[in-house]
Amino acid sequence: MLDISYLSDVLSDKPYLQLSDAEVKRVQGAFIELREKTGLYIDPYGRSRIYPRQQKMLIALLLQDIDRDVFAFVDFLKVSSDADEVLLADGD
Repeated sequence: MLDISYLSDVLSDKPYLQLSDAEVKRVQGAFIELREKTGLYIDPYGRSRIYPRQQKMLIALLLQDIDRDVFAFVDFLKVSSDADEVLLADGD
């Protein structure tokens, strides 16, 4: 499972998204390609910060091979990158 929240969310009042293990597997290819292009590895078992520029790249990668189950993730990334928010991805 991968929990994704806004880094600036100290009051727990900002948008939040949780990806199941199955959803993480579906987007793993995009995570790997993002790592190849930027050096950022979104670790499903650790913590990663995803900056707006990287979020936009991830959106483009996900839209190349979109699965209906990851639409919520893409929408979440669009909102957060447009708001110039840094995301914190916390895996377990």
